[in-house]
Amino acid sequence: MSLVRCLATLNRAVIGGGVSTLLAHQPTIATRAATQSSSIFNFLNRNHATHQTRTSSGTVRNASSSAPPLPADRETGADRRARVKSGSVEENHHTVATSSAPSSALQISEATFDANRSRVVVTVLVADDGGAAEQRYEFPAVWLRDNCQCERCFHGGSTSRVLDWERFDVDGVNVVRVGVLDGGRSLEVQWGDGEAHGRSVYELGWLLGRSFRGADTERYLREWYRPEPVVWGAAGFGGVLKEFSFEKVLADDGALRQWIEALIAYGVVMIKGAPLTENECRRLADRVGFIRKTHYGEEFIVKAKEGTSNVAYLSTPLQMHTDLPYYDYKPGCNLLHCLVQSSNPTGGENLIADGFYVAEQLRQHHPDDFRLLSETLVDWSDLGADEAGTFHSIYRAPVICIGRDGRLERINHSVPQRDSHFSVPLDRVEPWYRAMQRFVTILHREAVSFKTAPGDILTFSNVRMVHGRTGYTDTAGNTRHIVGAYLDWDEIYSRWRVLKAAAVSDREGK
Repeated sequence: MSLVRCLATLNRAVIGGGVSTLLAHQPTIATRAATQSSSIFNFLNRNHATHQTRTSSGTVRNASSSAPPLPADRETGADRRARVKSGSVEENHHTVATSSAPSSALQISEATFDANRSRVVVTVLVADDGGAAEQRYEFPAVWLRDNCQCERCFHGGSTSRVLDWERFDVDGVNVVRVGVLDGGRSLEVQWGDGEAHGRSVYELGWLLGRSFRGADTERYLREWYRPEPVVWGAAGFGGVLKEFSFEKVLADDGALRQWIEALIAYGVVMIKGAPLTENECRRLADRVGFIRKTHYGEEFIVKAKEGTSNVAYLSTPLQMHTDLPYYDYKPGCNLLHCLVQSSNPTGGENLIADGFYVAEQLRQHHPDDFRLLSETLVDWSDLGADEAGTFHSIYRAPVICIGRDGRLERINHSVPQRDSHFSVPLDRVEPWYRAMQRFVTILHREAVSFKTAPGDILTFSNVRMVHGRTGYTDTAGNTRHIVGAYLDWDEIYSRWRVLKAAAVSDREGK
């Protein structure tokens, strides 16, 4: 698929709602229930198989032919209403369709303007083998005007708005008339005085893909923005860790997408069979986007080193931590490629735990500790010299970072990099230490250990997973050798959306 075609498909898939649900093939690790998806999105979904959606707490909710096209070319809402009524189609804004149908079975049966609320009201006729039902959608007039799709307001090649906002008058938006075009597949809005041009036309699929209904916006965010993770504890790790072939991920887009989806869901994935050379992390990163450079370079070698500026380069036990908490924009994903593993029966084991699971345990069972760890700004720092020269990094952030919607966004934890400066009120210090002790206790209780083998690339989320390593002893003929690199989540999500859109395009082309 060409780049232009892929980008066009991505835009069409996102705006039209023709999407497949994430991780339909993955098993579940249980927690709380997801919001039900809108029935209209089921109609736009080209994937007819029953699929599953997960929430941040892990509960799975299952989400769940067509009548001849309705005639009409260009008519008013009243005309269409009369025609629909004459065809014995009942007006019912609450009927929910439960089976999949092609988007051609969706048509606008009426479009009106509510002047009191300055909203365009669109009634969509949903036809299937069992009859027809109507769904009501509302769109603010100011939003429609801001998102006009004509060439003067929108540049299709870059899918970007070019409307001149220096001249945009929010209070002056005036709708004169609304109508239906293209046999019910498009909405026309005619604008009044003060508008630079007279009309805008919106495809029905475009409108429904941007529905303001709560369930529809939640589904869009879940399926195209950032799907919620499936959190796990130590008891569930056996069903969590997925394995993928290095060569297959590099050669096959389907395998690449599955790896990314497992990484999004569970936060940790193992890639097997990488060649035993030092540039394989770069090849994997290039498959997604590009390596994230830090003051430790692009690729870094983890070996026992004398005179090191980082405790990771010691052979002593490495306490559980997240990397680079002293970065405001810290790397999102770790790639750790094992070239040589410690040959001793014990030592050199990886330790890893789901920091989001630990945080949720605190939120549910110890809310005061959760509040302290999510509200108290901690000073993180790193001072030293490495590939990029001398550095002195400082950043202040809580151990548990939550977004405005309450979702967990980032975990910061590193005993060596937690600064001795603690810029908080005196009366908060001891309560914070007690809360932190509980966090670490749960973290170690839920940690799992395993040993990577030469050719393994352990990939995991650096904003979610907390990792460490047991101590080991090198020998003259066996020196543990790991190559590391970072990826950013922005690039991972971007690649995932492009791959997802390409899969939609391939299905539609068959």
